[in-house]
Amino acid sequence: MALGLALGQKTTITFYYPVGVAGPLARFIEAYVADFEKANPDIEVKTVFGGNYEENQAKVVAAIKAGTPPDTAVLLSQQLFTLLSMDAIEPFDPYIARDPELKRAVSDFFPAFMMNSTLEGKVYSLPFQRSTPILYYNKEAFREAGLDPNKPPATWDELVEYAKRLTKRDAQGRVVRYGVAIPTEDRSTWLLEGLVIQAGGLLYDPQGRGCKVLVDTEPVRQAMQFKRDLAAVHKVSPEGVIAWGTTPGDFAAGKVAMIYHSTGSLGFIRDNARFEFGTAFQPKKVRYGVPTGGANFYLFKGSDPKKREATLRFIKFMTSPELQARWSIDSGYVAARRASWSLPIMKEYVKKWPQALTAREQLAYAKAELPVYNLQQVKDIIAEAEQAVVLGRKDVREATREAQARVDQALAPYCRR
Repeated sequence: MALGLALGQKTTITFYYPVGVAGPLARFIEAYVADFEKANPDIEVKTVFGGNYEENQAKVVAAIKAGTPPDTAVLLSQQLFTLLSMDAIEPFDPYIARDPELKRAVSDFFPAFMMNSTLEGKVYSLPFQRSTPILYYNKEAFREAGLDPNKPPATWDELVEYAKRLTKRDAQGRVVRYGVAIPTEDRSTWLLEGLVIQAGGLLYDPQGRGCKVLVDTEPVRQAMQFKRDLAAVHKVSPEGVIAWGTTPGDFAAGKVAMIYHSTGSLGFIRDNARFEFGTAFQPKKVRYGVPTGGANFYLFKGSDPKKREATLRFIKFMTSPELQARWSIDSGYVAARRASWSLPIMKEYVKKWPQALTAREQLAYAKAELPVYNLQQVKDIIAEAEQAVVLGRKDVREATREAQARVDQALAPYCRR
């Protein structure tokens, strides 16, 4: 190896990654890559920042179709069925079988984060930037409204009650602070999934093998209507579509007292809010529950043995307990390894920022995120229906009925038996 290095012979691997929340997260990932290369001078990692989750997925798909897939990429954990339909990825199992370090990692990841990572007993991806959506709330605003800052709302009814007291208007009656904001991002179903779980349902059939999505159901209708009513009936949330990307900034600026957002935004809020804030489980209707979220490392077909070995070394580094602890502290994402939480650096962090524990503890109530073929088209259809309800353009029953028919049609080419 020394002779090879002297001759400049390095193994080069390609790594695509996204950033799904606010903050300088790309800078952190590039720093981790630099540290890996320093510790592994025989490997060069060519990074490709793909943008947000959907943009990154599109770039990876384009590379696959061009015959130049990356060696590894961080993609949504729920993309498994789409990647399998392209025959683009291979499972980790052969490598786990002969690598004790990988075997330990798989047994050490939180089980909730492995739900979207496995299929029929095979491990197709390894958790990296993982999350659950949580409730952030402004403790100063709570005190101002006469609410206990250590008792966030536990139910949907309490959320509405608190939001009414937290909504603040000026002398002319104009809203200067809304009580709550739940983003209705134009291409995501993530927060809607949480509301559906809380209403007692799921957005998919767990036995459906990526082929059965459940849109035209009462829990979905209740979830969509709840988001509509926050603005249209209760007047405690902004009218119209609430953007995912700007919501943490609005919270940090004091424009809204409570928000639903990813734990991955904790780092941004921690660094930008100039007030004491808390985090909590998302309130329940009939049960607590959220989908897991975030992205995993995948292995793409086509790598020669030397590149594959280098890729696995890189993935093991990025998913190690030490790096996962560092990533959690830097970003706010949940350290996906249980061993990370026993490290001194992590114990020190949660002592100072106990808000970081919320998403980890909420994993006990988490469900797999929508696992389905033709993922983005299915999500687009559901998100369009949700927006139509939230904007008052369609009755919720009409919207869910039409969306179900469109989703079934979108799945048909992948799910014929």
